[in-house]
Amino acid sequence: MPTELISIDEQDEQIFAAWKSGKGQRDIAREMGLSQTVVEQAIDRALPTLSQITQSRSYKRQLFLMEDLNTEFYAIAKSAKSDLRDRYDAAHLCARLNERICAMNGWTSVNIRMDPIAAQAAEQPTSYQKITDVLMNLKYGGRPSDGDGAALAPPTAPSGADDPDRATGTNRERDKGAT
Repeated sequence: MPTELISIDEQDEQIFAAWKSGKGQRDIAREMGLSQTVVEQAIDRALPTLSQITQSRSYKRQLFLMEDLNTEFYAIAKSAKSDLRDRYDAAHLCARLNERICAMNGWTSVNIRMDPIAAQAAEQPTSYQKITDVLMNLKYGGRPSDGDGAALAPPTAPSGADDPDRATGTNRERDKGAT
């Protein structure tokens, strides 16, 4: 029984078409009388190679297509000529597309919904600050208010005791020649 010879390129295309239509690699291998390894290699040859450049192009293309769809559905959602149900559906699709676009760009709802004031108040101390707090607690029995020690009392008016020219009970020798 003569077997039909198929060129490798045609065979790869047939395998890829079957795989693309939803058949599993095992089923394709059984139908075509090939090993699963040959089927995997044929699919790999049919698919583009993944490198940073091709991944970047693919990412940019998908982002462009999603933004283009978002623009179309946004116009339908805002149009007064469309049926109300169509406008609701378009608005829903627009919101979902926007979520996906934001996710692709790394913007998540966690980042967007976070209140900056609450985030700043909830900042945890760094490991350095924790270690410093423990050491200060051990040394001083408690952490000083700002790390520089206790707050100083406000300056007062100079008292007579601070004046070096004033005669005192302990410094009478200085004033004997003055009288």
